[in-house]
Amino acid sequence: MFTDTVSVSPTDSIALSKHYGSAYTMTDYESKAHNLYLATSFMPTPKLSLIGSFTFNKSEGAMGNVIMPDVRAQLGDTLSHQDFTFDELHTYSDIDFKMIQLGLNAEYKLTPSVGLTAGIDYADLEDKTGYVYGAESGSFFLIRSGVRIDF
Repeated sequence: MFTDTVSVSPTDSIALSKHYGSAYTMTDYESKAHNLYLATSFMPTPKLSLIGSFTFNKSEGAMGNVIMPDVRAQLGDTLSHQDFTFDELHTYSDIDFKMIQLGLNAEYKLTPSVGLTAGIDYADLEDKTGYVYGAESGSFFLIRSGVRIDF
């Protein structure tokens, strides 16, 4: 049984009638991550290089149900504030998302230290729970070009 006392003066003390304590439990968390990355490069001419890439990521994670111990039998009526529940706590950290990325890049060398670059990337994200990327799923294309200078 728990008893809390509060010092009021050096000679007096007050016994609190209720105990606001704590209890804990352990639960399992399981995560699965699958990643695949493939890249290839090809030089059709000494001045032109092509690079292609593919990335796949699928991740899942979940916590087991949280079952808190019932301490009322141990403490009787001294535990006055146990009106909380953990029924949905295990869903707070669930993750379930999939991302696919494809890329194709090219570089044409004008000189040994200067080249023109161009690339296109496509990405598709599906996040079923929203805890990693927020409530966002969708696709996008990214097209870019530039000049590369080596020095």
